[in-house]
Amino acid sequence: MMDNTFEANYKKMESLLKDLEENKNNIDKSLEIYKEAKEIYDKLNKKINDYKAKVEIINNDKNE
Repeated sequence: MMDNTFEANYKKMESLLKDLEENKNNIDKSLEIYKEAKEIYDKLNKKINDYKAKVEIINNDKNE
């Protein structure tokens, strides 16, 4: 079971980017890495947007 926390996904993204940088000779492998990294990026971006929305709600509640 994969850990879906923000931190775990961020570490996986870092690892994939390192793999992508080191993989200079195999375009098929690079595309696989890119696809996985893009999926994780989308998850991270959604999570960040969720966090931003929660912060806005908290800030609005405190201002009322």
